[in-house]
Formats: sequence, C-alpha cells, structure tokens
Amino acid sequence: MTRFASPVSALVICMNEADMIGQCLESVDFCAEIIVVDSGSTDSTMDVVQEFIAKGYPIRLFHNDWPGFPRQRQFALDQATQPWCLSIEADEAIDDLLRQSIMDVTQPRNDAFDGWYIRRRDKLKGYGYAHRWVLHNRLLRLFRRDKATMDLNLRVHESFEVPGKTGTIENGVLLHRREMTVAEDLVRANTYSSLKVATLVERGKKPGLVKLVLSPLGNFLKFYLAKRYFLCGRHGFVYSMMVMVYSFATEAKLYEAWRDNDPV
Repeated sequence: MTRFASPVSALVICMNEADMIGQCLESVDFCAEIIVVDSGSTDSTMDVVQEFIAKGYPIRLFHNDWPGFPRQRQFALDQATQPWCLSIEADEAIDDLLRQSIMDVTQPRNDAFDGWYIRRRDKLKGYGYAHRWVLHNRLLRLFRRDKATMDLNLRVHESFEVPGKTGTIENGVLLHRREMTVAEDLVRANTYSSLKVATLVERGKKPGLVKLVLSPLGNFLKFYLAKRYFLCGRHGFVYSMMVMVYSFATEAKLYEAWRDNDPV
C-alpha cells in the first residue's frame, strides 16, 4: 500500500516536543490525514512540523490554547475527516508490525470492530524498551471516528471510549520513546495524582484505609510480577516502584482532600 493511503486520521496533540515529534510523524506516514494540535510550543516543534508539511505529509496543523487533556483530544477528533482515527502521542511511534496491522484492520472489508486496543512498549531509563515478554499495557487508540466519545470531565488518564465491539491488535507495538528519570517521574506522579484526586473528589469518591494500605502494594505486585517487569532487572523494579508511589500519592491525597473538606 502506498504512503498516505489508509483511511485513518492520526491525532497528535503537542507542546514543546521538537526532539520527539519527528519520529512520531514519520511512523504514521500510512495515514491519509495527520491532525496536529499545538497548544503554544516555544521551542522548534512548529519548525519540525512545517518541515514535514514541506515533504508532502498530509498534515493539518491547528493551534488551540490548552484546555486540559480531554478537551484537547476532543478538539483534535473534531477536526478529523477519515473513517478511522489513531490517537498517538508526540513521544510515541508505530513499529513496522503495528503499521501493517493497522492498515489491515482499517480496510473497508473489516467492518466487525469499532475500536482496537494497541499494546504500548515503554522505554525505561538506562535499560531501553521493556523486555519483549513483559505484558505491555493495552490502550484503546484506534477507533471509528463516528463511534468515539470522550469524558470531558476527566483531568488525567483520559481515553476515547467506543461502545461497540473492540479487539486487540496482537502484532506490533506502540513504542513509547520517552525515558524518564526518577526525578521527572516523581514530578509527573505528583502532578497526575493531584489531577486524578480533583476528579475523584468531584465525583464524591471517598477514601478508604484498606485502599490506602493495599492499593500501592497491589499495583507494585501487578507490574513487577504479573506484568513481568522483573525481567527488566533493577530498572523494572524502579519502574514498578514508581507505579506504587503514584498509587500511594493518589490515595493519600484523596484522604487528605476528604479530611480537609469534611464539615464534621
């Protein structure tokens, strides 16, 4: 199949991703349309995008002031025109096997599914991409444009939802190329846990002592043992511990928020 021929709109939201977005755009050159939504980059991100436009990539570039993750993704979806949409981050890239799989499942003859989960392989600082036997996270990233919905009240961990039949693409992975230091991951865990707690409080979610104690440990064991990150040595241990830290921060902040707002 020729380049830019698959009936897919790639959705890319970005800000200051000059060192990452190039490989992302290269990896989706099978898509008939590439929607790039920038929220005000101050580095050379726009220069990189313009270079790809000059090369003939079917990029439609938009600026939209940052309204939060869900609304920015919804804005990108609203601009799409192709039957299928692929949601991809600027620091991600499609590998060759996944590229072929997406081209296959989005052909008109394949009309049984409305959405597809894709496995994402994370890159660990000092190790590289996680061991091939790790059970990589499955994310709903490929879906029919007219079937997808987004919960605009979420602040983080947002994902498009598809009410119809979904499947999992087994061949190929989405490569998450960003290597995070422990310091960077701690900042992310602190920021994301606060955003998540704000949503939980709005929805009346109450804290629980059992979850405060067991949820962090359970998440560590899930990633380190069940998902097999122990295969990545000490790097997999650190990765799993950061999942634990995020889980603990979320539960502790929820308890703190509930205590501070309890009128009793």
